[in-house]
Amino acid sequence: MSELICPKCHANMRTYERNGVHIDQCTECRGIFLDRGELEHLISAESSWSAAPAAPASQSSGYSDQKKASYPKKKRSFFEDLFE
Repeated sequence: MSELICPKCHANMRTYERNGVHIDQCTECRGIFLDRGELEHLISAESSWSAAPAAPASQSSGYSDQKKASYPKKKRSFFEDLFE
């Protein structure tokens, strides 16, 4: 298999697979390049992931639990997990 070259900065690229999608990423500019149909696959996976039910909150009566409930932690997006 031939070495992929970044179309933007002409550096070498690496290929890896995440959730069934082959992602090409430049080692220099960190650009992400997808083949035909891969963006649609990622969008579909994001929709499925975000539609999953959230974990139920625990029932406690302490002050610290009430404070946590008033400031819920932001749910990470599918794409944040995908590109770590």
